[in-house]
Amino acid sequence: MGRKHRKSKQEQPILATHVVLYDEGETFVASPSDPPAAGLSGSWGVCMNVLNSIVGAGVIAIPHAMADGGFLPVMMLLILGALLTMYSMNVIVSLGDLHQADTFEGLAKVAFGYRGFLVVCFFQFVFSFGANCSYLLVIGDTLPPLVGHLMNMSFANGSPIATEDTPLWLSVLTSRNYCVTLIAVGILFPICMQKNFASLSKFAGLSIVGVIFCGVCILYKCIAQIDSLPLVDSGGTYYDYIAIHHKVFPAIGTIAFAYVCQHQTYLVYNSMLDKSPQHFAYVSKWSVAASFFVILLFGIPGYLMFLKDTHSDIFLNFTDHTDRLIQACRLITVLGMILTFPGEFMVARYTLQILLEGNYKTNVEHLFLEQDKRTGMFDPEECIVSPTNRSCLQARGQPISAFSPRWHFGLTVVLIIAIVTLSLADPNLGDITSLTGSFSAVALAFILPAACHLRLGVPPEVHSKWHDHYVPWLTIIFGSIAFVVSTTMSIINIIQHTAEINT
Repeated sequence: MGRKHRKSKQEQPILATHVVLYDEGETFVASPSDPPAAGLSGSWGVCMNVLNSIVGAGVIAIPHAMADGGFLPVMMLLILGALLTMYSMNVIVSLGDLHQADTFEGLAKVAFGYRGFLVVCFFQFVFSFGANCSYLLVIGDTLPPLVGHLMNMSFANGSPIATEDTPLWLSVLTSRNYCVTLIAVGILFPICMQKNFASLSKFAGLSIVGVIFCGVCILYKCIAQIDSLPLVDSGGTYYDYIAIHHKVFPAIGTIAFAYVCQHQTYLVYNSMLDKSPQHFAYVSKWSVAASFFVILLFGIPGYLMFLKDTHSDIFLNFTDHTDRLIQACRLITVLGMILTFPGEFMVARYTLQILLEGNYKTNVEHLFLEQDKRTGMFDPEECIVSPTNRSCLQARGQPISAFSPRWHFGLTVVLIIAIVTLSLADPNLGDITSLTGSFSAVALAFILPAACHLRLGVPPEVHSKWHDHYVPWLTIIFGSIAFVVSTTMSIINIIQHTAEINT
């Protein structure tokens, strides 16, 4: 029933060609001709992959989540979120190993049929779409003030002010809307048009280092200013550090947004050198622990410095534009968002493609397809290894559908336009992270893995009533309450926030 019957030696290097790999400091993508071990990651590489899938734009909003939900309640929720993330990741992998599933949506199809497949695809797309919107919002919050400071422009309410003498190019870069549009169309669109992201993968580890550096800088600023910080606001010590605030449920959405990585779990698992659920459980434990540490690097000092006045993007609270350390953090954050955007965009586009294609087996191959640019000749041997390859479909006279260049281009254009439009319509990062987290991240991270666990079960000889019955039921109950209440409150907050802006 295990992996020996599910994977052949011939298939193993195929999986390795489609996953971003870190192997003890060196990043590479293997080709089908490479030995199986050459394209796989050791424990350190897998830790880096898991950490990279968790750490993103969500950590920037954690201090704001503490202001919304309360310091101590959010700290407890962060611990709970880490534990549930470890549980759900391991459940997905172990159930897939038992039931011959290689993707999250494939596992849901085994458990609930085609409806389960559609549900996972839906939430997977919504989260990836929302995550891309959040990346653009962070760029819009960060890049214009940075450029304005470098060009010695005047500021009002934290934003650079263009005058009649300001050059056109500078006015574009310091205008939030124009800047977001320019970055999306001029930089991100050409990158996202690629089907081969191997050139980006070697820089992906830099985003992790950058996030950690920014977190350390915020901690340093907090320690350096500790004597001048109020530490207690007008609400008093109990309200600032112990009480549950009225926006605690939207804060749950932000926390789920920060932790969710279940839609990328199999991509990481399939890159493991020692591929087993037991080894993955060990590695994921330390990876989630490291992510929890990075989240606290942003959350605790960020909240202590600004308390209830914390913005959804923590860097908006730093109004001293002569602070070179914060300016360096802003630049690193922008670069990190640009490097992270294509990966989530690819997941969103891939989800649409497999739905349009009607390929309900959800072959992982399409997601990280490596194109051979050396030749356009048809290779019959390649069709034995990769029967769904585009050239093989053409040779058999079958329709290419959503994986054709025309559909690839069209879906990329439509998604870029939709992401930019939503990012410009609501410039509040907290709105996007809380709604996306409450709606899709809670479902992906908590509800769906636990539901698959209860539906499929485990063999009687390894069954534990606590782990295989009570834990999934408690996870579903918590996730369902958070899903309904958090989503409702997030929508209400967005409506109220929009009304305040328009009045």
